[in-house]
Amino acid sequence: MSVIVRALGIGLAATAAYLLLTIGGTQGDANIGAGLAVFAVLALGGFTWALFDGMDRRGSRAVRVGLGEVLVRWVIVSVLAVAIVVAALVARYGAERLDLDASSAVLLWLLVLGPAMVGALIGYSARSAAVPGSDQARSS
Repeated sequence: MSVIVRALGIGLAATAAYLLLTIGGTQGDANIGAGLAVFAVLALGGFTWALFDGMDRRGSRAVRVGLGEVLVRWVIVSVLAVAIVVAALVARYGAERLDLDASSAVLLWLLVLGPAMVGALIGYSARSAAVPGSDQARSS
């Protein structure tokens, strides 16, 4: 369930940013700002949410959630978030107007996945250093 919530949150926020910045634009004009807003929402949303996932400190569960689980979660979230953005924009404008291809989808996927992986690693490192009894805390 948490995967779906994250994917919907990031995907719908990116779609909303695009739609808000293209309101009233004439058809056929390039709106670079709207595209950059989508990129920013995908990258910052993935990074921030994954950072907090990595630092997950909810009671005793904080010790049990491994880095692998967080990373796999964000691979799935990144795929679903991009699917939501692409589906929403294709439904709104049509595939012909958007001129989407596989390389565009891969770019959007990497814009979520890359920052999310970095955020998860930073968050997990911070949690490991702060949790008493963890391997990293003992070695310091």
